[in-house]
Amino acid sequence: MLLPLWAGLSGCSGAAKDDTVQEQDTAYTQAMDGGRQALAIERYSVAEREYREAVRLALRRDDPSAIGDAAYDLAVTQLAAGDAAQALVTVQQARDTLRMRVGQTAIVPGGLPGSSASVTAGKTSTSGKTVNPDSGALDLVSAAALYRLGRLDEAAGPARQASLSDQTDIALRGSFIAGLVAAGRNDSATLNAGIHALAAVKPPQSAVLRGDLAELQALAILNTNPASAMDFAASSVDLRRETGDYRAMARALSVEARAAQAAGQGARASALLAQAAQSLGARGGGDGTPDPLATRYMRDAQLSVPLQPFDIREVSHDSTSP
Repeated sequence: MLLPLWAGLSGCSGAAKDDTVQEQDTAYTQAMDGGRQALAIERYSVAEREYREAVRLALRRDDPSAIGDAAYDLAVTQLAAGDAAQALVTVQQARDTLRMRVGQTAIVPGGLPGSSASVTAGKTSTSGKTVNPDSGALDLVSAAALYRLGRLDEAAGPARQASLSDQTDIALRGSFIAGLVAAGRNDSATLNAGIHALAAVKPPQSAVLRGDLAELQALAILNTNPASAMDFAASSVDLRRETGDYRAMARALSVEARAAQAAGQGARASALLAQAAQSLGARGGGDGTPDPLATRYMRDAQLSVPLQPFDIREVSHDSTSP
């Protein structure tokens, strides 16, 4: 008898339905904002906790686009934290969850604040309209995770799908990942197609796009013109540093190292690999255990320098809140 009584009392408490919805919207927005802020300073476990809360609130509301947005950000966080396998699990769970809701009419006009339903054409959740939340973003994360895991043949498909997205930013990043995958598979046609897609963007081009383009250009001529490949890779390194994408910066440093090695500059190649290793080794998040890629780069560098100098291992975790 308590439940009906409580339900009746809650309806007479003076809190309007709109107030309750507003409080839920605020909680979702706060969780998403908290996740972004934590991710920006590499507090991955904090970011993951915030995005899981955002997903929970979106599921509670049964808002497909909000579910898609929060799940995407959760997968991106897991990928940034170095857990590509878990990012793939999240992507699959998001696909399964959204598949049930394709074509669903949203119950509450406008969707949760910050969700693509409320701001993106073709994904509006205004009452009476249907929702198609997957715009290629999940393909993008899936391709990146598979690339990170070295599963290049599997990564090629979702990378291509992402490159066909009707959202320009997703399509361009998809073309870039497709190019990275193609370079690893010795697929020059797809690599050149990625370069063409990025180069075709009219100025002004973002620093992110220019960094992507320079990296693909370096990979395309790595074996035929290593000196020029070094220049392209060095440009990509600078642009990655400018945008704060340090994992991509480390990858570009490794490309520059490969070009230096091909150009007969072995000492330079070793130094570049060691720089990439130390940058990855200084990444926040986790328990301070070095990134496996950092360990590999340092081993390949064959230099007697520490991976984590200055005792940074003691501070490279995210056990505290931002």
